[in-house]
Amino acid sequence: MKTLDFLKWTMVCALGVFVTASCSDDDDDDRVDVPSQVQAAFDQKYAGAGRVEWDMEHGGYLVAEFKLDGKEHDAWFTSAGEWVMTEVDHGRNIQDLPQAVQSGYDATVYALQDWRIDDIDEIQRPAYETIYIIEVEKGGQSDCDLYFDLNGTLFREVQGGGGGSHDGMIGTGLPAEIQQFVDTKYPGATVVDFDSERGGYELDIRHDGLSKDILFDSSYNWIQTSTDLSRNVPADIRSAVEAAYPGRRIDDCDYVETAQGETYYLVDLDNYDMDLKVTPDGQITETPDY
Repeated sequence: MKTLDFLKWTMVCALGVFVTASCSDDDDDDRVDVPSQVQAAFDQKYAGAGRVEWDMEHGGYLVAEFKLDGKEHDAWFTSAGEWVMTEVDHGRNIQDLPQAVQSGYDATVYALQDWRIDDIDEIQRPAYETIYIIEVEKGGQSDCDLYFDLNGTLFREVQGGGGGSHDGMIGTGLPAEIQQFVDTKYPGATVVDFDSERGGYELDIRHDGLSKDILFDSSYNWIQTSTDLSRNVPADIRSAVEAAYPGRRIDDCDYVETAQGETYYLVDLDNYDMDLKVTPDGQITETPDY
């Protein structure tokens, strides 16, 4: 019996060694070989980060997943050690965001109609201003990603966003023609986001404390600029709207300038299906609310 017990014990030990070796081999297979320049760049930028794990992502980016200041972070680096983007996961804690962003969200139809916040991501990129993406959901509706700048301006809505990685937002820099336009027309502006849009390009900036959305054609020619005024509507424009639409509340207003020299105010009324195109002299034309 003792001999049999000894044999059983030997087989268990051998199996344990095999399992341990197998697990060790699996860990080795999953481990990413992080170049020294990438590790050095990470250590310099995120000293004190805990529980760091590295992954290799599409495009050859190395991504460090770690916890810092109680938040989960994903930091993206090129193989040369250049930092290109960090995502900070705020969970559902909108109270962690700047007050302007909280107020901007509270003013949206999603907050007013009791959509539920499912996730919040903070996106940091070199040469771009920090933005916040609030994913909201509601029964029977498609999820929606809401993009806010530091002013609390909602500058983009993506239906069916569904969260996940925002690796498509890694900045590649502005085309020289667009950068020159911004430097000349909007000196000192900070870039919020840049994207292909409507067969051309869309640039979101903050300039003189205001959020501005700029459209360019496919050849980088300027089409128009929309400056978000929120409810800070000039008194004469407000008076013209209130006279034509008594009892209606102005929900939002943009000041629009076009390459053809046209200027007007685009006014959104609460619970009204059409936007109002109001010229500086107070002439009003209804236009579809896109």
